[in-house]
Amino acid sequence: MKLALGFFFVVSSSFLCLAQTFRFKNPNPCIFYNYAAEKLCVIDDSTSIMMISLDTKKLTRRPLHLDKQITFKQLLTEYVPLSEKGSLIYFLDRGCGYVLQLRNDSIVRIDKSFHHQNQFGGAYFLNNGVPSIFGGYGLFSSKNFITQFDIISKEWSIADEGVNMPPSSFFPYTKDDDNLYVFLPNVKSFSRPIYNNLWRFNFKNRKWTLEGKSDYTPSLYISSNSLNYFSYILEYDFKNNKIYRFSDGVNKSGFKFLKFKNKYVKLLSRENFNTLSSTLTIYDENDFRKQFLIGESDLIIKSVSSRRLPYLSFTIIILTLLVSSFLIYRIFIRKNRLPVSFVIAQSSSELLDLWVFKRHGILELSDLNDLVNAEHLSIETMKKRRELLLKTFVSDMARLHQLSESAVYAEAPNPIDKRMKLLTLHSKIMEKAVKKGN
Repeated sequence: MKLALGFFFVVSSSFLCLAQTFRFKNPNPCIFYNYAAEKLCVIDDSTSIMMISLDTKKLTRRPLHLDKQITFKQLLTEYVPLSEKGSLIYFLDRGCGYVLQLRNDSIVRIDKSFHHQNQFGGAYFLNNGVPSIFGGYGLFSSKNFITQFDIISKEWSIADEGVNMPPSSFFPYTKDDDNLYVFLPNVKSFSRPIYNNLWRFNFKNRKWTLEGKSDYTPSLYISSNSLNYFSYILEYDFKNNKIYRFSDGVNKSGFKFLKFKNKYVKLLSRENFNTLSSTLTIYDENDFRKQFLIGESDLIIKSVSSRRLPYLSFTIIILTLLVSSFLIYRIFIRKNRLPVSFVIAQSSSELLDLWVFKRHGILELSDLNDLVNAEHLSIETMKKRRELLLKTFVSDMARLHQLSESAVYAEAPNPIDKRMKLLTLHSKIMEKAVKKGN
């Protein structure tokens, strides 16, 4: 398979190798690669774009003018930057709809669409320079189709209906010149799908193909081809059918890894004296691998030789009998002591998914609007539905994790905008949700 390096699973880590570090005042600046200028671009404020050479580490600034229809906060939180060699640079509405474009020193809106709110957590990519999205979640359902932005009409349309594809959102993905690769669910866990089926969409024949299954089952969400994980780093190399494992660390701050050309880029969010900021560190590929690579394994499970199938089948039968006997014994002995299984409400499961996806388990009260269909409600009705959603969630989480209802989440004013409230999920719930895939 011809495929450029895809994405990373990251939790926390601290690296001691020689590398160039840059500091920013924003905890989550907008980062993308400008292939025409051959520079890494960082937007940390509304007045300028910082351009960093990955080779010399030299930083220069260019003025920035943002379209008046978009606020700087919206640019950072509600848009996904997309760039590829030979293409213009775009910023896509996370739910599909608005399309922004970088033109010289300005970011301008170019679409004639609206906020679809229909493909959050999809695979955002460029196909021959055309903005596209596969899958995603919105309007109370996950999607399995590909939408494409028409450069001429400035509107979105369905480019592939995804027949026989499982509807999915917040999944790992990557692409090369000819294909889009996505990990989609094969089986379901307690409340979140496990992604281990690798599907490939070929842009030329416009067909989906199941490439195989991975014996590693990631259970967290992806954003812009990178996953925030909590203990180690995994690098997927589809071209060579490998997973590379890098040493973990003990730093509990949240960050993500990206890779451009032959450089690793780490964005680390920090909080000092209630002030949020971030650092960006650039590592040379050879030095990074030399110091932190601890192992590798095959990405896709290979087929079993036919000569080994009888032995394998016999082994599976024996193991199945042993496991079944053990489970029956435990059920028989402890049936009077086992608690009744507790199932949380669907709305609580969806809110937990949203909460875990947010950085550090922190979301704004307004983030709940997507779960209550706020667009078609009056303000009072929206508030009542949000309150009911939180009340049900608190009750479910308190019972499930044996916490008091007041400890499920903490509420505090947004340091940037005191009128907004920040809700921080209890660390016990966050850690268990991440570790067990909810």
